[in-house]
Order: sequence, then C-alpha cells, then structure tokens
Amino acid sequence: MKIFTAVEIDYNQFKILEIYKKGRSYFLNNFVNLTVAELDYRNINSVSLNLNKIMNENKISRKNILTSINNNSVYSFNFILPNMPEPDLKIAIEYELKKVLPFPMSQCIFDYIYTEKMDESRNKVLNITVFASKDEDINNFKKIFDRSGMKIKSIECKTVSIYNNIRYINKKNRTGHLLLCDIGDKAIKIVIILNNMINFERTAEDLSFKNQNYDEASSLIANELKRTIDFYFAGKSLPKVDGIILTGIFSGKNGFDVKISEATACRAYSVSILNLIDSEKYSLYLSKKLKNHNINEDYEFFRPLEEMWTTFGLIINR
Repeated sequence: MKIFTAVEIDYNQFKILEIYKKGRSYFLNNFVNLTVAELDYRNINSVSLNLNKIMNENKISRKNILTSINNNSVYSFNFILPNMPEPDLKIAIEYELKKVLPFPMSQCIFDYIYTEKMDESRNKVLNITVFASKDEDINNFKKIFDRSGMKIKSIECKTVSIYNNIRYINKKNRTGHLLLCDIGDKAIKIVIILNNMINFERTAEDLSFKNQNYDEASSLIANELKRTIDFYFAGKSLPKVDGIILTGIFSGKNGFDVKISEATACRAYSVSILNLIDSEKYSLYLSKKLKNHNINEDYEFFRPLEEMWTTFGLIINR
C-alpha cells in the first residue's frame, strides 16, 4: 500500500487530499479544504507558513507530494507528429515548441501527453498537447514546499488533472467530444476534449461567486459556457459536444446541471469525488479512518470534497 498527498493551492484556498493506493484501488484517508481570507497568495513565505500549519494541524502525510501550478504560469500547445520512439519524440516536440514559445527555450520546462490515431492515409500519428512554464515560475512555486519541509514528487497543471479524471471515469477509455467545466471561488476552468485529445482550454478569471446568490452565479457560469462554445465552434466544422461535465462549486447542488442544460441547450451533469465513492462503480473507497462516516448521512462532513475534483486528478493513474 502506497500513500499519496495531493496539494492544490488555488489563490488563497488550500485543497489537500491524502489517499492510499492498494493495487488498483484508492482509499480516501484525509482531506482539507480551507480558505485563508487574509492570505497574499503571491507571497511565497506567507503561503509556505500557512501550508506547513495546515499539514501539521491535520496530521497529513508529507510523502509522495503531488501538486499543480497556477494556470497563469502554464502555456499549452497542440501538435500532430508522426509516430516515433519516445527519445525522438521529445526532441521533435522541443523543435516544434521553439517555434511557438513566447520566451526562450533555455528558460522553459515542459511536459506533454499524447494519444495515437490514424491519419487519412491510415498512417499512425500522435496527437500531442504540450504544457510549458518558465523555469523561474516553477522554481518559485517549489520554494513554497521547500520551506514547508516537503519534497514534491510531481507538478501538474489543472488541465492535466481534469484530463486524468475524465480518463479515469470513462471505463471504455474513449471520451468522444466533451466540455469540462471546473468552478472555483474566483475562476472557471473550461477544457474541451475531442477523441481523447485536449482540443481547447480557457480560464475565466476575476470572478467571485461568494458575493452572488445561486441564480446569479449559475447565470454567470452559463453565459461563460455559451461564450466559450460559440468561440470554439466559430468557423470550424466539428461534431456537436456530447455533454458538459460540471465539477467544483455547485456540483453537489440539486438542479444545477438542469439549469446549465437549459441555458446552453446541451446535456450537462455534475461529477464529484462523492459521486464516485457513493456509486460504488469505481475503485475509490473510504479508508478505515473514515469508515465510521456515511457519505449521505454525514454530507456536511464530506461537502468540502465537492470542490476537490481537480485535486483528486493529481493522484489518479499513479
């Protein structure tokens, strides 16, 4: 059995999951979803002190730390390349990346995901999505954990986390054409996946749902989704979106998916960690430590998990 701790720092919000993995099964053992109102999320020292305090107070494991860097620090690019061995692929991606990167390659740290497909000539090609950041941004982000006495095992971005989750819940491993919308306190992350490939992504920032009632917030979210869909399809010949998957804030509120469906004229449904545990269709369970709580009867205890879909995506497929 191996233990993983996923840490997501979203502005002034700390979302942390501690999960054991045994074989192909995951066991939720501890979680924290805490907003520090006065936190200056741009101050490395302040964030580090608060993170260390949260880890200590909640007795969370510091082993196998998985985290994600802020979307503002990540650039993403799509390429299609011929099928080739992995060592050659990395060289080819670097060559293509140099053409589009808005800063020198010498300052870049990048990673990528890819899927295989057949082109029109029935040759195997690779659909590649590359995620790139400045080494300065990565190093500054690492300092938060270094000063908290934590060694990072992996750094992802929110887009990859969402992608991991969708591949996890899709047992047939074919995603079709889906729009994923993760709703946070201050931003909405929208990712569109077509045939297992990240085809489009957008972050709508400077939003504040805490100062709005439910109807106002759902209207704002629906408008952002409609704007995204209109832009995405403009001048393109693409198959219609099969559905909208809603995660994050409001994902556990009855009728929210119906509101979004009606506003966008597209089937929408909500997904959360609680859905996965409660459905018993997935290999995600409560650990012995949490077994005395019932998902439905103790909803208030588990409710913070509704907003931690992207945190869970950091651990999946490990």
